[in-house]
Amino acid sequence: MKHLLLPLLSAIALLTSCGSVSTEKPSSLSPIAVGKAFQRVLVQDFTHTVTDDDGTTPIAARKFSDEIANAIRAAKPSAVVARSGKGGAGTLVISGEVTRYMEGNAALRLFIGMGAGSSYFDANVYLADGATGQKLGTIRVDKNSWGLGGGIAATQMVEHFMKLGAKKTAEEAVKLLR
Repeated sequence: MKHLLLPLLSAIALLTSCGSVSTEKPSSLSPIAVGKAFQRVLVQDFTHTVTDDDGTTPIAARKFSDEIANAIRAAKPSAVVARSGKGGAGTLVISGEVTRYMEGNAALRLFIGMGAGSSYFDANVYLADGATGQKLGTIRVDKNSWGLGGGIAATQMVEHFMKLGAKKTAEEAVKLLR
């Protein structure tokens, strides 16, 4: 039994990262959202507030939008999810912005650690009523690689952080769907 403990702890550590994905309102939905049930979801392209030197941030912002749409479809296969168009009656609109995006360097995380080569992904996700534009809630994604380095930190990539944020967003969004 003891020989299984180290692999189990290693697997758990590999699947985790630092930071959080927190819900400001949807878990205790805004009073406006209570009793509402939307028939479709519109996931708009995310913007970014990050200075972009190499052109990757706008691509990552669109990819995060795609991840959210895919996570909603996976969480509720019957959901009607659009990536373009306009909101309207019966539409839950999801939008937001990427506020920090840094892929980092896995080799630096592996061999040096102590924050060298860290990866970061932060975003604000907004849920709104498509008919009124009324904000229903905010989800804050704040993820980063493990600062101590080593093999665990080297495997913590921005794409994984996006998937975690998208999954949490989907969990909250499907609560508002019929």
